[in-house]
Amino acid sequence: MVVSPAALALDGESVRVARDVLGAAFDLKAVVPGDLAELRRVLSRRGRKRLVVIGDDHALHHVVQVLHQQSELASVAVAIIPVGKGHKVALARTLGAAELPVDAARAVVHGAERSLDLLVDESGGVVLGGLQIHGRGLPAESSTPTAGTEEPQVGTAAPAVSPAGTGGPEEDRANSAVRSLRANRAAPGRSTAASAARDHSWCTRLLGAARSTRSVVGALMPGPRPDPGQPLRVEADGRLLADVDHPVRLVSAWNACTGTAALVTLPDDGLMDILVSASATDRGALRVQAQRITVSTGPAHRFTYEADHTVSAPVQQRTWTVEPGAWRLTVPPAA
Repeated sequence: MVVSPAALALDGESVRVARDVLGAAFDLKAVVPGDLAELRRVLSRRGRKRLVVIGDDHALHHVVQVLHQQSELASVAVAIIPVGKGHKVALARTLGAAELPVDAARAVVHGAERSLDLLVDESGGVVLGGLQIHGRGLPAESSTPTAGTEEPQVGTAAPAVSPAGTGGPEEDRANSAVRSLRANRAAPGRSTAASAARDHSWCTRLLGAARSTRSVVGALMPGPRPDPGQPLRVEADGRLLADVDHPVRLVSAWNACTGTAALVTLPDDGLMDILVSASATDRGALRVQAQRITVSTGPAHRFTYEADHTVSAPVQQRTWTVEPGAWRLTVPPAA
């Protein structure tokens, strides 16, 4: 039983219940790998044991990715006990896992195995559910940090980085002045009531002027331009769907199971549904089915894609191929 540290921190009670259900039926060994290196060691030493993942979609993706890299994916059925909130466990449920952890644990004991397709790119990366390419492209010399430079904890996402301020240089100078005044008030000889009143009045006027400046600048600045899309070349089984001369704003596909836009492998047909649109929606989009898709851009640009809730590093070209029935998931008997 591979337990995601994120699941243990988020809902330790569900982890305990799942462990009790499984422990009543099997000899159980639970491990909580702290990073991908430890996960690789755990999976390489599993022998012939059943494999159960307790965590969210990230945890499931990490396990399948490692098994694929170790050429062991075809030899073991993976079971997932979803522990997480909202979209973080949507993929596991779409693939057929039970919604409640206790029911998912019972499915491990009494369930059936379901063969699923897998998307694999030319670098060996796997996609279990779907991917999307949208928004604006990146220049080739972009200094955007690449994904995967550090190995995250299993089942966790990289923390978002918030900007230091959102009010522009005027507010930065005002805030700096406020910090300076606060430091002066805290210094010896600066704590008199009159001095504090003068400082407070000056700060108020300065901050008010900064806000007024931002208001005037905001009124004069034009609104954001609509995203023109990306110059992408999209080929599906050798058929040209889009070229760099006509920018597209969305490359994805339609997931018939959930009714949401995602580039997905259907469970067992060996094909993916592909959608290419010149708008940010699927209105008027081109839809096809194929076994392989190649997306590329010009030499001066890069693009990123989102796959299984994770944004990739910038790339110039990527090819995904469907591997039919590449892995098996343990699901409830009726799924």
